[in-house]
Amino acid sequence: MSDRYAIVVDGTAVLPAEIARDLDIRVVAQHVIFGAESFTEGVDITPAEFYERLPRSRATTSAPSMGEFRAVYDAAIQEGARALIVLVLATELSSTYSIAASTAQQIGDARIEVIDCRSLAGSIGLVATACARARRDGASFDEALALARRLAGHVPLLVIIDTLEYLRRSGRATSMQAIFGSLLSVKPILDIHDGRLDPIDKVRTRDRAMERLKQLIEQRLEPGARVHFSALHTNAADRARLLVDWAQERFHCVESYTCEAGPAIAAHGGPGVVGACWYAESLLRGSS
Repeated sequence: MSDRYAIVVDGTAVLPAEIARDLDIRVVAQHVIFGAESFTEGVDITPAEFYERLPRSRATTSAPSMGEFRAVYDAAIQEGARALIVLVLATELSSTYSIAASTAQQIGDARIEVIDCRSLAGSIGLVATACARARRDGASFDEALALARRLAGHVPLLVIIDTLEYLRRSGRATSMQAIFGSLLSVKPILDIHDGRLDPIDKVRTRDRAMERLKQLIEQRLEPGARVHFSALHTNAADRARLLVDWAQERFHCVESYTCEAGPAIAAHGGPGVVGACWYAESLLRGSS
């Protein structure tokens, strides 16, 4: 990696492992906690093991430690990186940004820029792939950094929550309960942006929720628009695949993929979450 820069994401980023490997995107794993037991996502707990335990035990999550960020930073520097772009979830949702930034201040032999992506999950993943492809195509560190800043906060994330139960358990359902009351059978659709989880609609069935999600996406994108699109899910791969298939028919998808969001997201949203993230190709050129 001589004379190159590294791209790092936190473990909430939704990004297929093969894409992360191909584009050399490094991940600092999040932790999921069941009672007194702590597991590192992707290391000592699989999605299948997580979902098997979830109905029986309350799950929480914790951010990576400074030591874990330091290990990833040091490894990149040892391999020749002299600068790093670190993409993390919104500061309102986690302490990850402050941990990543505090660790960066301890590194004296590399320039490290930590970017609050103002969202989480697939939004971070799409910012990361954009920066990594720019690097592959010869963009300088400053050019890739400018791209990350341009995209941060401009990659929408809309998600269907299959049940409010897990948001209630995690303490993140207060605003939604105020709107939806005790109707835990509804399927809320959330707009996650600027560190907020804003409920924008509710429907009664999964099929209707999927149709409404498509309508909301179409309200924000012109038919045939050139877009980068990802569908995330928590143990709902078939529905996520159908969403990507629909997007490929409706828009010109320059990039599209599905990905399991993993325990760091499912601990709060529960199983059955399906979501969509995207940005217009024009954003890569600095226009909207």
